[in-house]
Amino acid sequence: MDLAVDEQGLWVIAGQSSSSYPLYLGKIDVVKNSIPLGWNLRTKNMKALGNAFVACGVIYAIDNYSTRSTSINFAYDTKTGKQWNPNIQFTNQFGYNSMVDYNPREKVLYSWDNRRLVTYPITFEEQ
Repeated sequence: MDLAVDEQGLWVIAGQSSSSYPLYLGKIDVVKNSIPLGWNLRTKNMKALGNAFVACGVIYAIDNYSTRSTSINFAYDTKTGKQWNPNIQFTNQFGYNSMVDYNPREKVLYSWDNRRLVTYPITFEEQ
């Protein structure tokens, strides 16, 4: 289970390897300490997903954590309910990425890759 923060608030991300909906995303109400909104997402088998992060109310999943060249191959927009494959190339610079998180203030991804902190500047396009 991971916690994520973006412009929309605080989120919880959890994987369920024995479920037909292997990825769960919940929006946390920090005042009531509850999860009023949640999504069970049908993705590939969880063993194939490397990491996930939330940015601008969209959850993104990275295909592999232990190869240098991989891709962001899953996205789900919590506002519209649209799911797609963005097919964005992603590089695990040091070959073993154990964490990826979005920083909404700095508009970067922070990554912990083989004992090194790595940042990825990102740019969003209007849909």
